[in-house]
Amino acid sequence: MNTQQLEYVIAIAEEKNLSKAAEKLFVTQPAISQQLKKLEEELQTKLFYKDKNDYLLTDAGRIYVNGAQYILSLYSSALKEIENLNCWGKKKLTVIYRNDLLPAVSKEVLPSLAELHENIVIDTIDADGYIAKDYVINGMADLAVMVTRELSHSMLEYIPLRRENLVLAVPDNHHCLNQINKNGIDFSFFSDDSFILNPAKSTFRTCENEIFSSWQFTPSILCESNDLTVTRHMVGCRKGIAFLPESMRKGEGNYVCLPLTHPAAFYLVIAYRKSSILSKPVKDLIKLLLKAYDHT
Repeated sequence: MNTQQLEYVIAIAEEKNLSKAAEKLFVTQPAISQQLKKLEEELQTKLFYKDKNDYLLTDAGRIYVNGAQYILSLYSSALKEIENLNCWGKKKLTVIYRNDLLPAVSKEVLPSLAELHENIVIDTIDADGYIAKDYVINGMADLAVMVTRELSHSMLEYIPLRRENLVLAVPDNHHCLNQINKNGIDFSFFSDDSFILNPAKSTFRTCENEIFSSWQFTPSILCESNDLTVTRHMVGCRKGIAFLPESMRKGEGNYVCLPLTHPAAFYLVIAYRKSSILSKPVKDLIKLLLKAYDHT
């Protein structure tokens, strides 16, 4: 067994197709097929069975994939620890968060952490929860402060910071504002408007899609933006309308924020891997985050 075989089996399980798995791993299909055959011969059992054109896991295959994912996670974590022992004798702490939604992290929290631990290098990544989960689970980040719809996860521990709703941001000269103020939001008012939405697969885009679905409304999409500050600015410049977290409703600009009839809720949480042993810097970072956001 080697890590390459583990990656091959996981890729086949995810893609359910040898060609797609090979393409994902930048290898040829014969190579991945040969490795699978060799592994099944060593284990003396089948890991997959074919259903039409799909490769589906057998019971043995499911056990193997679960173990493979765990082993690769430990392997990745070990490599990361080795990388952190750089020539300067400092350890690297990798933190993922959205600066547009959590500006206090970079302005207050991380500088305070740097004062407490002069022997660490803090590496930050600005990313959505979809990416944050993958990085933390696979040991590429120590901790994430991220958006999620649920407060539980099979591989991550969540510490809630706050619960928020999305609001609808529209230009302050929108022709339906008077009617909305009297009767509430009806998405038929926005049939002629263009929407600025979050990227596909992001947590906020999932919320947005659910809102549209509940109203049986198909939006006209102007563009996608992964920066809420940019989105807010575009609405203020009367380029379109968008959904924003209610904590961003008080920004400067020519727009107003309207509460939704059926609130679209999400949570901001601190996330770290359940199997990880938290270092002193990570524990202190969690304390600083809870202190910074205990008023929200």
